[in-house]
Amino acid sequence: MIETLLAHFGTDRSSFLGAGAEAQVFALGPDKALRVHAADTVAADVAARVALLSRLQNAPQMVRFEIPHIRDFGFQHGFHFTIEDRLTGRPMHQALPQCTPTQRERLVNDYLESATQVTGLLKNETEYGELALANPIRSISFKDFLRARAEASLNVCGLNIDVDDLIAKIDEPDKPSLVHLDYCPSNVLCENGKITAVLDFGGTTIAGCASFNPIAAAAFLNPSITPAANDAGQQQANAWLDDHGFTNKRTPITKWLAAYWSFCGKNDDLPLFHCCRDILGSPKES
Repeated sequence: MIETLLAHFGTDRSSFLGAGAEAQVFALGPDKALRVHAADTVAADVAARVALLSRLQNAPQMVRFEIPHIRDFGFQHGFHFTIEDRLTGRPMHQALPQCTPTQRERLVNDYLESATQVTGLLKNETEYGELALANPIRSISFKDFLRARAEASLNVCGLNIDVDDLIAKIDEPDKPSLVHLDYCPSNVLCENGKITAVLDFGGTTIAGCASFNPIAAAAFLNPSITPAANDAGQQQANAWLDDHGFTNKRTPITKWLAAYWSFCGKNDDLPLFHCCRDILGSPKES
């Protein structure tokens, strides 16, 4: 039981900080956090995430937000765990409802600007594909990766989509960049209207096209996916994308993201699945 693991580290459920599909996080005092991975996590995936974060910490380009730093990792009482630095700020999805319209606008803008900075964390990558999984889908061609990854997700959820048509309008980038496909308000921390930390960097982290970062960030401002978001924020995000030259890229990339995230399935995250299905044009299910 997870309580036994928490007791091993001198804490209990009252120290809970947050959770996602991959892990639960608990405070270990003011400067450390315990990330308890889901029960079906395999050791090789934990090791892959540790290796990726070590690589990102050594990136030559500095960013103005923190990213996870792992102090230790292991397996105790039936759970894989990592001990990480506790990062500054509070989850953006918790902060948004308490913002005035002006504060919300400023925070959404910084959220989008910070998404573009994620790109600079990865250097000297020669292939495209998943970076924090033990058995990743990888390719020297970005489009080949997009095809294989979309097909894998669609096979899980049973949506009938022409994948070649889906990726036809997505350009092959000049080089691989870091892309955080789960860059969303629950995976960033903020303080005083600024993004202070970007979290996770798990199985949804890929080497891909830099344009995917702000477009994915904007997609997660859909209120049907992130209840703390609102229509004004989504409109602001779309206008930001247009102002920064992403007008022609937004729709094809958003559709691929919908195909990718469809793996959440109808019995896992229903709001996200329904949103993905709607973006893809409400296709028939097989």
